[in-house]
Amino acid sequence: MSEQYDPKTFFKFLGYAPAADEYSCPGLRTINVYCRGDRAQLEQMVSLTPLKLESDIFIVTVADFSNVTNSPYMDAGVVLAVSYGDQKAGNYFFEFEDQHWSCAAGRELWGYPKRYTKISLDKNDEGAQGKVRDYDTSIIEIGVEFDDSVTNDAWSEAKFAPTIQVRGVPQLRGDSFDSLDVIMRDTAHNFKVTERRLGKGSVELGPVDTGSGLLGGEPLKILEVLGAEYVVGDFASTTEYGAPVTLASLA
Repeated sequence: MSEQYDPKTFFKFLGYAPAADEYSCPGLRTINVYCRGDRAQLEQMVSLTPLKLESDIFIVTVADFSNVTNSPYMDAGVVLAVSYGDQKAGNYFFEFEDQHWSCAAGRELWGYPKRYTKISLDKNDEGAQGKVRDYDTSIIEIGVEFDDSVTNDAWSEAKFAPTIQVRGVPQLRGDSFDSLDVIMRDTAHNFKVTERRLGKGSVELGPVDTGSGLLGGEPLKILEVLGAEYVVGDFASTTEYGAPVTLASLA
């Protein structure tokens, strides 16, 4: 008689680890540019999810996970301020990765809408720049020009942590979902900042809805760039703060 198959073995086939596995990234580098968008457009976007928009301020971000303990990758995206019930949080509404495994893991484990792109982050004495490209198409170009006179007052009202995502598993024979869960991760709880520089922000967006087209050919509107920050810190996803918890099951 053959031995019973251990389902956990299938993670090796998929190329990534379970959601509860711990990992860390000392010296994580991130550029965050804070923008004020068009509330009507943002409301329409969020209406495709079970979440509620909490602010017209959003973040365009690029992060360098080169020091991560599993396998190096780059991360970028657009983060909205949302809520589910009484829980306010950030939601990665558009997100990009530069590794195939991290795209699959992000989508399948936590519901992040990740797409494959090429990403870079560079820093000098004057500031830092981040770029995201889909082949020859520019998706995101952001920058921070260091300026010690800039404060975070213009965006401090918006709450972007912890993170809420929606993870769906479609039905094999049907037009709905076998599961549709609103989940929350709180990796921000473990993050220890070692350097933060504020400054003036710049941002140019291409088709951030590549792969979904949910903006219908329109750009993601930016009415005002409020400022930016370059942050270095020690990141960790632990069983307590990193493994997702389910806020609601909708299917």
